[in-house]
Amino acid sequence: MKNIVLILLLITSLISFHGCNNPNDENTIEFWTLQLSPVFDDYFHSLIKEYEAHNPDIKIRWIDIPYDAAIQKLLASLAAGNPPDVVNLSADFLAKFAALNALEVLTTHIPADSLRQIYLSNALEACTFRNQTVALPWYLNTYALIYNKKLITQAGFSPSDIPSTFSELTEFLREYKNRTGNYALFWNIGKDSYLPMMLGSEGIKMVNSDITRALFNSPEAVSLINSWMDLYKQGFLPSESLINTGASIIEPYQSGRVAMVFTGPVFLKRIEDNAPGIYSSTDIAPPVVGVTGKHELAAMSVALIKKSRNKKQALDFALFVTNNQNQLNFCKLATIFPSTQEAMLDPYFTSGDSTLETKARLMGARLLPKATRLRYYLQHPKFDILRDIFDESIQSIGLGNVPVKKALDLAVHEWNIILGDQ
Repeated sequence: MKNIVLILLLITSLISFHGCNNPNDENTIEFWTLQLSPVFDDYFHSLIKEYEAHNPDIKIRWIDIPYDAAIQKLLASLAAGNPPDVVNLSADFLAKFAALNALEVLTTHIPADSLRQIYLSNALEACTFRNQTVALPWYLNTYALIYNKKLITQAGFSPSDIPSTFSELTEFLREYKNRTGNYALFWNIGKDSYLPMMLGSEGIKMVNSDITRALFNSPEAVSLINSWMDLYKQGFLPSESLINTGASIIEPYQSGRVAMVFTGPVFLKRIEDNAPGIYSSTDIAPPVVGVTGKHELAAMSVALIKKSRNKKQALDFALFVTNNQNQLNFCKLATIFPSTQEAMLDPYFTSGDSTLETKARLMGARLLPKATRLRYYLQHPKFDILRDIFDESIQSIGLGNVPVKKALDLAVHEWNIILGDQ
């Protein structure tokens, strides 16, 4: 999933380059992306060349920055008065910059009805902050359960035993370890925790509807989190699942240490490149879900910086980056999905050969329109602080033996101080 985010950030960087970083050259658009170079250099160079050919008075300056540095670098550029014109951001990051009034509200330039006719409704919703569209949706992804057929079979399981719900997954993790002595799954529950995603799919809200009060210390939330902490404490999850970052999620799988990983199908290419033997035994299943049946949408966006000196041309470039054909071309380079309705109807997403990549693409395309944002708290400008507080509370349970209810009560208290200060 991170590769997808990086691609989106890359395109945004190019757009934002236009007027802000070059006060003396209003014909240059600065565009930032995140960790899309060098893998997608050819794509972006071609994209820029085509745009400049149709707009000979405009030059695009593309800057690719590290994904993990995106928030700090953009904050620093805003503070210094030289931000990009167009920036590729994970939709998860938009609330922080929209709250700073740093992003242009796009419906002041494009009618809301027009945007709804172009983009998928769930993708457009991910780019909305306080009922205002603050970015254009770009490439998308959802989750899949990637598993090693050979290891599953050796443990005495069949494809029909692959879990489809979180309840089934917790049972499977115990049974697999009991049969083999090995771990079935690597999944981050501490640092960069996926537990909020699980709670959302199980219908348990972490915050109230106006994001002014935390709710994840309810009896239902405590019970579910306790079940996962029991898995950790009883040795059914690797110790790294509590302390490693999300960037490490694929490593245990491609090394053969675990039989499954729950992440984006975009990682299939990395598995194929780094561990062809593992890849030859790999298959995928739909995302694991809770009682609601809902699964997470991962969305990249392209935003227009409000201080751009040439908003009209910067917006034109952003629309060019996210148009049907360019999104379709980009999606053919990785297992990602377009955010436009027309591109999603292309035969590329409805038919194909029998390869694993095609299976992942067709499955994702079928499921993606129903994907949604399960972590509603990401709509808060201080989402990153809230996230860290939650993650540290989970780590305190696993590493410090703090009781689950006590740890969650403390985290809820800290969240409420932040949520009440709006």
